[in-house]
Amino acid sequence: MTFHSIAQETIAVDECIIQKIATGFEFTEGPCWHPDGYLLFSDIPANKIYKFSSGKVEVFLDNSGMIFSDSSLLSDQVGSNGIAMDLDGNIVICQHGNHAIAALDRFGHISILANEYEGKPFNSPNDLIVRSDGSIFFTDPPYGLKEQVLNSSAFQPHSGVYLYNEGTVKLLSTRLRYPNGVCLSMEEKRLFVSSNHPDEPELWQFRISRDGHILDQEIFVHRNADGILCDIHDNLYLATHEGVVILSSAGEHIASITLDEIPSNLCWGGRDHAVLYVTARTSVYSIENLWKPNKL
Repeated sequence: MTFHSIAQETIAVDECIIQKIATGFEFTEGPCWHPDGYLLFSDIPANKIYKFSSGKVEVFLDNSGMIFSDSSLLSDQVGSNGIAMDLDGNIVICQHGNHAIAALDRFGHISILANEYEGKPFNSPNDLIVRSDGSIFFTDPPYGLKEQVLNSSAFQPHSGVYLYNEGTVKLLSTRLRYPNGVCLSMEEKRLFVSSNHPDEPELWQFRISRDGHILDQEIFVHRNADGILCDIHDNLYLATHEGVVILSSAGEHIASITLDEIPSNLCWGGRDHAVLYVTARTSVYSIENLWKPNKL
């Protein structure tokens, strides 16, 4: 496999600037801006996490989602997926092949935070979001399992949305058969969960209490999305087959941005967290001057 940074491919779309900053990967996912000033992202089939810094790409973590060799019950999507930072500066990782949520500390030590529910391993933790109190919300679809279907004899009998907090795992919902992207509203009172499965065009909104109880729930929009992201005005950014789709806090369409490849996930980063980073199949993109907060 070869990959390289790209600096010359810059396209202006209205006021935003789109750059393909790196390419040559197998399937990129889970972008996360590290507070030390660089971007991390997963390559799921390659089982690696990469680091993009100062225009250069390097392997950050090998065996990022699976550390053992028996993949007979798994799909080819064995690596890490979603990545986030916790309150202590640890890198929290969704691991498909290990069926786990893991934490990588600043010394390079990896520990498993959670890898089972009610005595059975998770399917393949997909995406996650860390709340301001340190709680972790994550999704667990079967995309990492063989033929990407549930295997209740070995793993969970359902796909789930979970809450992890101080060693305890709570199942919040089994509404979606393929729960995927997850994000919180800015005030952290609403949890959004998407499905990207064509038979399940749904993005759900859950109103949640601080102790993790669901107060009410409804379909926010009938639309597929992979990764999802909020801005400071609770507008939603969706990684879809149409490109990056931006919705208002009421679910109304604001804009769409088409990329050369289908996006998979998104995160804010760069100076003042004003740059939108997008993973998209074999490449990673940055989008600058995009819907600045004073224009929303």
